[in-house]
Amino acid sequence: MKKSMLATAASVLLLSASILGACSNNEAVNEAEPTASAPAATPVSEATASPEPSATPAAASASPEASAPASAERPQTQSFGEQEGGVPGQDGTLEQGDGYSLYIFDGYTFDAQTGRLSLTADSSYYAEIEPLPAGYDLAALKQQGQTELAGAKDYSGELFEHPLRFAELYLQVSNEKGVEDYMVWKNEAGDAYLLRIHNPGGDSAEQFSPWTTVSLSTIEAE
Repeated sequence: MKKSMLATAASVLLLSASILGACSNNEAVNEAEPTASAPAATPVSEATASPEPSATPAAASASPEASAPASAERPQTQSFGEQEGGVPGQDGTLEQGDGYSLYIFDGYTFDAQTGRLSLTADSSYYAEIEPLPAGYDLAALKQQGQTELAGAKDYSGELFEHPLRFAELYLQVSNEKGVEDYMVWKNEAGDAYLLRIHNPGGDSAEQFSPWTTVSLSTIEAE
């Protein structure tokens, strides 16, 4: 009986020692684990955060490229091909008007202040350019044109192959003064201009007509 009690007591002591040993090992492991995992978290967050600031300069550098086409300028000289009737082609030189530019050809003079394009050899052949504001009154302009050109015929919408085919209004009269045109014309960008063209006839008429209309068709707002 005494032997069995002693054996039982010894077993209890051994079990307690095992439990204490296991607990002490778990504590040692738990204490070691934070030191191993803590250093690894910091580099990951720093590495992923650093590329984000570099995205802002990239976006900023893209904006000048996007705005580049808006600042593009037309060439100072441009070649124009043969015109109707076998008129030889020639180069035009870009000149500035009041808020617009256009190409001028040899034998022509352009007055930027008055907006008048005329033959250098005979200024009685001329075209006058007047920029129109947005929201202009086409009906009022037509009435004005009919007052200026008494007996004018309305050819609006009939300039299919003409350089000024985008004319919204085209009035013309032929009389002892020659041929006079009154036009409300829009370029492809939608900018509108009032054009008055005076061709008195005579020896310079054939020189004046083709290149005047080509020149006017190159008007673009600045």
